Formats: sequence, structure tokens, C-alpha cells
Amino acid sequence: MWKPKNNIKTKFIFLSIILLLLSGSVFAQKQSASEFVKSFYEFHRARSGGFNAEDLEAHKKWFTAELYELFQNELKREAEFLKENPTDKPHFGDGLPFTALEECYVEGKEVKNVLKFGKISSKENKTLVEVKFYQPKVCEGYFIHAYKIELVKNEKSWLINDLIYLNDETMSEEGRLTEDLKREKY
Repeated sequence: MWKPKNNIKTKFIFLSIILLLLSGSVFAQKQSASEFVKSFYEFHRARSGGFNAEDLEAHKKWFTAELYELFQNELKREAEFLKENPTDKPHFGDGLPFTALEECYVEGKEVKNVLKFGKISSKENKTLVEVKFYQPKVCEGYFIHAYKIELVKNEKSWLINDLIYLNDETMSEEGRLTEDLKREKY
């Protein structure tokens, strides 16, 4: 039977293997709801954020099947609308609706808004994460807008189920993205 030599090199290799195995299991652990939303915004803000088939497909892994289906339907509705109204701006002409539209420019370069993640609450089987947008300090640092991201959890991770529009003064719910996507008239 083989016996490892009792030397530092063997102990180091053995310890490295154990740490590698443990780090994999720690990495595989589920993210918290706020960590998931932060990861989503890092991903989302690194892309163009346009409302088109390519960007929607790239975002698919972040959305529930129902939300993704509603976005797919909206793309079809938009195409029909643009056939009849080629010079008009479509409903989601500013892109996927997950960020505040007010922009800050310094010396001709855009400076991204500051995100702050606020209250986390649970309601039934859903978790809500508040996201607030502020102008960067170089652009006066004022509050722009806030949303709540509604999440559901599956066996593997969190998924975005809805975006809740908030009143900027009262922070009360004003509507939902899913309601907007289900509207009858374009």
C-alpha cells in the first residue's frame, strides 16, 4: 500500500486539493437576493440595454419563463407597430426598462448613475429588492428614481419575475412591468 511521504510538499498538495474542493462548494452556494440583483445590474449595465432580440436573449437567464415570454410577445408587437409607424418611437424605445433614463455627462463622456440597493422584503413566495438610482456626485448626486425588483427562487437560483414602478415621492407602488407588457393597445 502506498503511503505519502510526510513532507511539506505533500502536505501542501493535499491541503490545496481540499481547499479547491471546498471553494467549489462555497461558490456553488446560492446568492442572496440582493447579491443576485447586484449581479444582474452589473451584467445589464455592461451591455447596450437595448430592447431587441439579441439583448433579450442575453438577459434570458435572469428572467422567469413568464417574464421572458411577455418580452418576446412585446418584440412581436413592436415589429408590427414599426411596420405601420416607421418614424415613431416604440414603447420600449429606450431599451429594457431596468434603469433610470436620466444621464450624466462630464466633458462629453457619460458617467453612469449610482445604484443603491435598499430594503429587502418578502411577500408570499416572492422577494422584493429596492433599487434606487442617483446622479453621480460630479452631476450633483441627487436622487433620480427607484424600483423594486420582484424575485422568485427556483432550485438553482433567483429569477426576476417583475419590475415594480415606484412613486419617487411616496415610494408607493405605481404599477408593474408585467401589467405594462400585458396591455391591450400598443
